[in-house]
Amino acid sequence: PTAHEVVIQLKKSWQFQEDYEKWEPKLPKDYKEIIQMSKCLEIYSTIKKEDLYNIFSKGILLQQDKVLLSFDGDRERNEMVSATMFSYIGSCPHEWKSLPESRFGTVVEMLDITDVNIEIKTRAQFLSPNFVYGVYLVFKFCDSRNVSSKPVYVNLKYRKGHKSLHAYFATWRDEQWMMIELYRFLNQNEDDVFEFLVESFSSYYCGGAAVYVEGIEFRAINKVKYEEVGKLKEIQQVLKSDFNVGQAQELPTNFEEIFKICRNYDDLFWLGEVEGKKLLVLSAKASLYKFSNVDIFTSKPPAESRFQEVIELLPQQVFHLKCMIKSQMLSPVTEYVCYLVFKLSEKCQGLHSPVEVQDVLHKENNEAEFVYFITPSPLNTNDITRVPKQREDGWMEIQLWKFNSTHEFKDDSLSMNMKFTTHQGTMSGLIVCGLEFRPMFSGNSDDIQRQR
Repeated sequence: PTAHEVVIQLKKSWQFQEDYEKWEPKLPKDYKEIIQMSKCLEIYSTIKKEDLYNIFSKGILLQQDKVLLSFDGDRERNEMVSATMFSYIGSCPHEWKSLPESRFGTVVEMLDITDVNIEIKTRAQFLSPNFVYGVYLVFKFCDSRNVSSKPVYVNLKYRKGHKSLHAYFATWRDEQWMMIELYRFLNQNEDDVFEFLVESFSSYYCGGAAVYVEGIEFRAINKVKYEEVGKLKEIQQVLKSDFNVGQAQELPTNFEEIFKICRNYDDLFWLGEVEGKKLLVLSAKASLYKFSNVDIFTSKPPAESRFQEVIELLPQQVFHLKCMIKSQMLSPVTEYVCYLVFKLSEKCQGLHSPVEVQDVLHKENNEAEFVYFITPSPLNTNDITRVPKQREDGWMEIQLWKFNSTHEFKDDSLSMNMKFTTHQGTMSGLIVCGLEFRPMFSGNSDDIQRQR
């Protein structure tokens, strides 16, 4: 060979060696065995290691293109099983479609989202040991919907074994597909069989559009011990207070002079002071927008409520909390958090599902969020849901609103109107004590961050 040909071969050899040394450690140790199970054995065996790494990151099709295996982060494996492996029982209308954006050649189109009835029975064979996995249904609506960073309320009803369950929120997996978590488990290399019956989506939230189902994905969440599964995420946990309500001291003798505008303050509000900042509690009577559909309870023991009356809602789907606060009632230049203080009666119904909350007055905060009055499964919490917290006085509380007492006041007053809507049953049995406006203390921000 000529010197020029020798140089070309040496460059190729050097590039091959560089490619091997850089990308071989990043590939799964058993990548050669995995390639043997694919339909593109010859192609995968001859391409550069860098290209092979990119293929594994996006996913490699196995088992007659019915399983997609991908790798993420520290080689944790994610596995997706095609919807063609599921059973479609009863008379549920469905069709098979080929979509260019799908990772599989075929997806199923479920024509009636209120009667899905997909029976899923599958194993996960290629997962990483000692990783916590979430099991997700991967789907998309047939009509075009904008990709959003916010979870989407879909209220998927499904069964696992004999237990009927709800998965309320779906998140965007990527720009094309959504996913909704059905289950979590710690993978211990056991030959487990996962069985689900997907029954229906909520037509109220999802409309009448059909859905495409791509498959079930086993997606690594985090590398944790089994006993830590329930502590994977503390999503949107309400801030833990740095004081006890019972420790707040009543304001001094100028109380009536400052707040003489509210003559019936014993029934309407209660004021305290914490570390030099004013603490305001409005009664249910002062904050409930309507009284036509509520029961008013009197003679409540002082240990249960600082007010003579609390209000229990009769069956209804919508109620408002509305109030106006004078600037003198709060400390200036202070960050406040507003909490709804409540209990649930024994006859409570319809509050197991999330309740939609909208800030009617402040348009910049008008995007709907959701609160739970009963603590849900970790699968049903996310960054737009808020869960209740037990208080030391026996009541529960949910965080509703944050604001600054300097910037939010207009004409020496602050108005609030929160609309609560449930679309699953009614809010019967919700007992409202009132609203608590609690100051936040910047000096304790490090403690607050640790408590989140």
